Amino acid sequence: MSPAARTPAARASSSGRRRRALARTPPRRPAPAVPRHYLLLKGAETVPLPWFADLARGLEQIVSQRAIMCLSGNAGVGKTFALDTVLAARPRPARRARLVRLVPRPAPTPLSLRSDLADALNLEARLKDPGAFDAALREVLAARDHLLVVDESQRLDGTCFEYLRYLFDDPHARLAIVLVVGERGQAVLRRQKMLASRTGVSLQVPLLTPADVAEVIPRFHPLWREADRDALSRLDARWCHGNFRRWAQATHHALRLLQHASAHRELAPHPLLEDVLDATLQPHEDL
Repeated sequence: MSPAARTPAARASSSGRRRRALARTPPRRPAPAVPRHYLLLKGAETVPLPWFADLARGLEQIVSQRAIMCLSGNAGVGKTFALDTVLAARPRPARRARLVRLVPRPAPTPLSLRSDLADALNLEARLKDPGAFDAALREVLAARDHLLVVDESQRLDGTCFEYLRYLFDDPHARLAIVLVVGERGQAVLRRQKMLASRTGVSLQVPLLTPADVAEVIPRFHPLWREADRDALSRLDARWCHGNFRRWAQATHHALRLLQHASAHRELAPHPLLEDVLDATLQPHEDL
């Protein structure tokens, strides 16, 4: 019988079966892309820092032990970029885990967290019946290893952390969690007593030291490859303060000045660059 000759009831039944099949078999999500540099900075290179290896080992540990990692650091030090870089390589056994990324909306609730998880896992969002949704979600989490990365997790309140604990403590769940927070967000995590006994790895991302700046920044961008070490030290002391995001901003503005300069002079001590950075980079909180 041709599709056109089917009765409406038969067509509706066939359509329902297709929808149920799609709900049971979520489409494969693409692998994480190579992370992009801040401001899409042209010519920037990814420079693996020593703590990248600690991050890779930590991911391997929490996936194998089904534990929680707390990744903290000041804004702009490169937490998310480093995590994306390491996840793109997918160390074993994290390579086998299904990656789930969440960025909670402002003032999240368990209901919004359910909705975000439904979108991330391609689940049918039966949010009108939280019990049915939770049962389906727990079934998915039990089917294979999952690595749940929650960026800006300091936005979560106590009820959201309790919901994560509920999922994490399911004896059948194959779930590891990475909680990424800013420096001031550590206080939020410390108030969550449920995390203390479940955290397998706690890693704080450091700022670049002056020695790191001299070693890393010339490898970060060709603009600084031949720069004088003292010039890099002055830039870092006055504006960047070991913060990778601020170095990307300074590089962006230096390149912009070069495009309009009549001669390519050494940029670091150039008064024009200092004026531009003074006007565009906000004073660092440590100053």
